[in-house]
Amino acid sequence: MENKNKNATQQCISEIEKKLNLTFPAIYKEFYLECQKSIPKSMIGTDLYHDKKELKEWALELLEEDNTENFLTDKDFVFMMHQGYMFWYFKLDGTENPIVYFYREMSLKPDRLTDLKTFLTEYPNVKVKTE
Repeated sequence: MENKNKNATQQCISEIEKKLNLTFPAIYKEFYLECQKSIPKSMIGTDLYHDKKELKEWALELLEEDNTENFLTDKDFVFMMHQGYMFWYFKLDGTENPIVYFYREMSLKPDRLTDLKTFLTEYPNVKVKTE
């Protein structure tokens, strides 16, 4: 039964990729599959893309409400949003372990965090990168 559910979820990921004309990194696909079984404890209360397909829409609304110039492109994938005032995204540019960016209400621009694998492992203890 579990294999059947995994195949259905993998099919769902393939359909999303086809619909959005993009390819997710393997790291994100694994995370998506895990979230279908159980949300990581550290992410409870945060909206994740696996059950909220409108996260990018909401992120764009937040930018508009903040009177912030839209910096999101077609290749930016919003995969997490918390309470409608902060969101996380990464660029779908073929990179297997893309950098995660973070935007919070009234910050006017996103912060660069870390790579996706590290982010998913260490969240919520991920700090803003300073260069």
